[in-house]
Amino acid sequence: MAPTTVVAAPATGAVASSVDVGKAAAPGRSVGLGLPALPPLPGLAAHAQPRVASFCKRFARNVVAMAAGEPAAPLADNAELTEFINALKQEWDRVEDKYAVTTLAVAATLGMWSAGGVVSAIDRLPVVPGLMEAVGIGYSGWFAYKNLLFKPDRKAFFAKVRNIYEDIISG
Repeated sequence: MAPTTVVAAPATGAVASSVDVGKAAAPGRSVGLGLPALPPLPGLAAHAQPRVASFCKRFARNVVAMAAGEPAAPLADNAELTEFINALKQEWDRVEDKYAVTTLAVAATLGMWSAGGVVSAIDRLPVVPGLMEAVGIGYSGWFAYKNLLFKPDRKAFFAKVRNIYEDIISG
């Protein structure tokens, strides 16, 4: 037997018929009182439902494709990641000295990790962070004055950057 509720009729005061609580009310009305329903909570139903539905549709499509013996269609989100991984594999196959590249990558990772530790340790000292910030602002101002403020200095700086870039690119 379905659960029921008793609702008083607004005009006569008589008891209305039982209503099935398990069924959802129409979107624009409340159950039995004729009042408009409250709007859905923002962000709860409007945003969550389409993502779940689209995921379920893609998942079902892949299951049907696998059952039919066809390869599953790649997800649009993973297509760029797959392309990146394939390009990375091709570049890795072209590398001659894999040991040196691996050592360099590990050394760079350890260096960044230790530099982060040093910076966080310095940041916990009472006066040093403010002093370092003042030094950084001062150096940035000096650099802009020396290299970027006047047109001849700016041209010389960009020429120097282009020369360094060409040296790096040419090998």
